[in-house]
Amino acid sequence: MATTDSAWAPGALDGIRVLDVAEPLGSYVSRLLGDLGADVIKIEPPGGDPGRRLSPFIDIDIDIDIDADEQDRVSLPFVRANLSKRSRVLDLEQREDQACFRAMAAQADVVVSTEGVKTWAARGVDLGQLSTLSASLVWTAMTPFGLSGPYGDYAGNNLIAEAMGGLMLIQGDDLKPPCASPFEQGHHLAGMHAVFGTLLALWERQRSGRGQVVEISMQEVVAHIHFTFVRYAHSREIIRRPGVRNPITPNGYYPCQDGHVFISLFMPHQWDRLAALMEIPVLMDPAFRERDYRTEHVDEVDSGIRQFTGRFDAWTLTELLQRHGVPAAPLSTVADLAANPHLAERQFFTDFEQPPHGVLRSTGPLYRASASPLQIRRPAPPLGERLANDTAIWLQGQNRSRLPLTDLPQSLPLVGVRVLDLSRVWAGPYGTRYLADFGAEVIKVESSKFPERRPNSPDYAEINRNKRFITLDFQTAEGQALLKRLVAISDVVVENFSPRVMVKYGFNYERLAEVRPDLIMVSMPGFGQSGPHRDFASYGGPLMAYTGMALLWGYADSPLDAHSKIAHPDYIASGTLALSVLAALHHRARTGEGQFIETAQVEGTAAAMEVAFLDYFANGRIAAPMGNRDPNAVPQGCYPCQGHDAWCVVSCSTEAQWRALAHLIGGDDLESAPRFATAAERWQRHDELDGLISAWTQQYTPHQAMHMLQDAGVPAGAVQTGEDLWRDIHLRMRDFIVTIAHPEPGTLEHPGMTVRLHDTPGQVQRPTGRLGEDNEAVFRGLLGLTAAEFTRLTETGVIA
Repeated sequence: MATTDSAWAPGALDGIRVLDVAEPLGSYVSRLLGDLGADVIKIEPPGGDPGRRLSPFIDIDIDIDIDADEQDRVSLPFVRANLSKRSRVLDLEQREDQACFRAMAAQADVVVSTEGVKTWAARGVDLGQLSTLSASLVWTAMTPFGLSGPYGDYAGNNLIAEAMGGLMLIQGDDLKPPCASPFEQGHHLAGMHAVFGTLLALWERQRSGRGQVVEISMQEVVAHIHFTFVRYAHSREIIRRPGVRNPITPNGYYPCQDGHVFISLFMPHQWDRLAALMEIPVLMDPAFRERDYRTEHVDEVDSGIRQFTGRFDAWTLTELLQRHGVPAAPLSTVADLAANPHLAERQFFTDFEQPPHGVLRSTGPLYRASASPLQIRRPAPPLGERLANDTAIWLQGQNRSRLPLTDLPQSLPLVGVRVLDLSRVWAGPYGTRYLADFGAEVIKVESSKFPERRPNSPDYAEINRNKRFITLDFQTAEGQALLKRLVAISDVVVENFSPRVMVKYGFNYERLAEVRPDLIMVSMPGFGQSGPHRDFASYGGPLMAYTGMALLWGYADSPLDAHSKIAHPDYIASGTLALSVLAALHHRARTGEGQFIETAQVEGTAAAMEVAFLDYFANGRIAAPMGNRDPNAVPQGCYPCQGHDAWCVVSCSTEAQWRALAHLIGGDDLESAPRFATAAERWQRHDELDGLISAWTQQYTPHQAMHMLQDAGVPAGAVQTGEDLWRDIHLRMRDFIVTIAHPEPGTLEHPGMTVRLHDTPGQVQRPTGRLGEDNEAVFRGLLGLTAAEFTRLTETGVIA
């Protein structure tokens, strides 16, 4: 069970006090801080947090009871976002309660908010002069568009962030409107980056004693993933929905006798193994080893693969392909994953007490840590729990110790932290880049024997800035010795090899901890270090299929081939990596103890859909694809506008927003129409509403429609392409876009930081360097090799 105080493991944030004044948009941020050990008090209005009214509820049919009284019902989205917290009721529109909040904030370490500068100024809090409230307070503000810029006051949610951030137009069915992710993946990702930013600010506070504002724009977090922006900046490429086509083949869904399997391969040796299994003569031609050639002959390739896969059931085929090193996974439902033997052996799903319901079962944590794990520390709170006692304790200001303020010059928060980066492809390098952006010295280890760079690739340049680049063949004895010497002077090691590789070369955590006892090591296996599928090869596509995310990301009536094919788990894993390293650094600073961290991508991806599993285990409901519809926001959808493949999203989660939309597009008649009087009636007539909204949006361009709707108080956003992001006046005025002169592929514009620390912001200090560019500086400068040793090791291919 997860709620017995004596069972709690030490937390990375033990002793940290957090005030959560976030709307549902940001509540997950303080949930993670609470799981890390912080004491979190949730501030709710007298009627309770709006999240308490979000469906699905336990044992409530959302289609029938959407407008029913939610009193005493257990909202599963609320539970998910508010575990590990307590509750305090304050009416922040009343002066007395505003003063009480300010007094509590002055004694807090962190405040988590989702409201803007103007709202807080009206409550007596000046975010521009935060030190007047408390010099050591960290104020984390997660909003749809940030605290400044032309759209800073615009309303938004996950749908709008994914539209404005460029995610919706790059994946899915090209014969339908662009589709948002299931279970608010943009929201989830922004929440992880908000925790990362909070941990950065707390880390900086240990040095300077000073707090600061941490700002997260959901649009910016979404805009930096999937290379949508940088590919346009580099070659004017606009990524669009592929529909049933496979842009890179094979990388998609293939039919079996009882379902589908996602097959994804990029390396020539992987193709060789698949071709040998299929025994189709025409595909044995060596020309098919080249990815570009296969793409040019996609129909021939896919036809042959489908002929082969149709001979098997999904799991038999998956296991056959995986035995031969071909990344593949069956297309699963939530129920399939709940019964998955691999996750069962790893004891991934966890039970916890949630009054008044009793025991609930859910996904496990985003990652596993040996010394300071994420852990549910108490159930989601009833309204106003322990009202008087909490307030009295928090207002004992005389007993609250503070770090002394220093006059040290400002610097990047992670200066002095060294990270040895052995990871490849996307997830690991992205995560270590987040650390490098805030001052960590990241040494990226590559090998000319196993190149991962593609010539002139903007993608590689995007994820590897601010690093130092060395080459090392650690398959050799001398290479292994050099690597261990690098470990001895590093704080963190990151790797994403298959589980057997690090053990084979003696680089598992137990052996490396002998070299550096306080080492923090992060391993990023696709399926974890244990369990029957531990040796499965993985890419993002098969992980999407295996976890159920692929099935849910789309429309119920779209062909499965047209569901999302993007590698979204990589971005969940990269955010998890950065968050977990900062948490481990906090733990080590307090205890002197290093630890081993495992970020199994299959578990992180499942945890990102936690509400689906809560609903399945509590109610037996198996989540199905819903397109853009959401019973908590009616109407909500993606609507056609003037122009080619031009769209605008609209989302109304309150009656006021619905009335504003109705008046704008249909005047008083529509606003007062009895057939749309309640959310339940609107949900039943969603098709009719979609037609009315579409008729209005088709008169305007996406940005015209967005501005008109936002001016009327309706959350809306243009569905943006990479070109739209490049031209986005809001992103430009917020200096989100940075220019870097790389040796290769040259000068490029890139997305900037996903997290803004107002006093110690991240910086671009180095472009992405050439292969082995820093060999001499690292091996001679850091390890002290002589010139003769360095030359010999280079000539013999050890440093190569």
